[in-house]
Amino acid sequence: MPESTITEQRGFIPCGTRQLYCSLFLPAQKTAALALLIAEPFGEEKRCAARMLTRLARTLAQHNIAALKCDFSGSGDSSGRPAEVAWLDWQQELSTAADFLQQQCPQAGIALFGARAGALTAAAVAAAVPCRALILAEPLLTGTDFLQELEKRQRIKGLPLTGQPQDQRSAAEIWSSGSQAEFAAFVINADFARQAGQADLLADLKRSPQPCPLLLLRVSGSRNFPPSWGELCALCASRPHSQALLIPDKPFWGQLEYYESDSVIKPCLDFLTRLDQPPQET
Repeated sequence: MPESTITEQRGFIPCGTRQLYCSLFLPAQKTAALALLIAEPFGEEKRCAARMLTRLARTLAQHNIAALKCDFSGSGDSSGRPAEVAWLDWQQELSTAADFLQQQCPQAGIALFGARAGALTAAAVAAAVPCRALILAEPLLTGTDFLQELEKRQRIKGLPLTGQPQDQRSAAEIWSSGSQAEFAAFVINADFARQAGQADLLADLKRSPQPCPLLLLRVSGSRNFPPSWGELCALCASRPHSQALLIPDKPFWGQLEYYESDSVIKPCLDFLTRLDQPPQET
């Protein structure tokens, strides 16, 4: 399919007292039958994945699929201080963004895309709002995994979690005292950590009242899915029109240089394009 012109719009949408910075990508015809809402990774991973996810949105718009990217409060260009952000705020914000995308594309079914920690938020929202499809790219399985990975990365760098070199407390100890922990200049408060620690990808997928088609992407040089993904892959196999794929590629969320990957973009496009096609008669 030849590339077509698209429209890109940027601005803020209100969510309670917060203002969310969003980028909207629309097909030239503005009659998309499908629209994808993107929940980005967290912190450093968000920066690493930014270029690829923007390219994904543009590619989809060129194929008559609208897309919306938003900065969660306390990140990017959205309002709010990281130290004041709550994990459940982000779920509310993604739901608000879904409503906004539906208003912009009233004839479109809304699909959700979540990468890494963004997959936890996307799965929670997909269980609560009408969702045409769900794409999970290298998802973290629980909020505890997310918090532990942040701490592990900080420890590898030899950096303290409070900005005080002599403070060697663990993140759990810091949060239990009501203090804040810092990860690559992003501060996480005790309430955020408590709420995030309750996030469970599989539980949210299972509680969805109307399970939607699911695309599960494992991006790795490995030839197999990790054992911890066993139940997730089984759930994917049980859903009609769903697919679990191994993508042999670099981790798009962990490259120091800007990185774009057709290996991740193409299966997303193929999956959504199939959903956008009318069923064949048998």
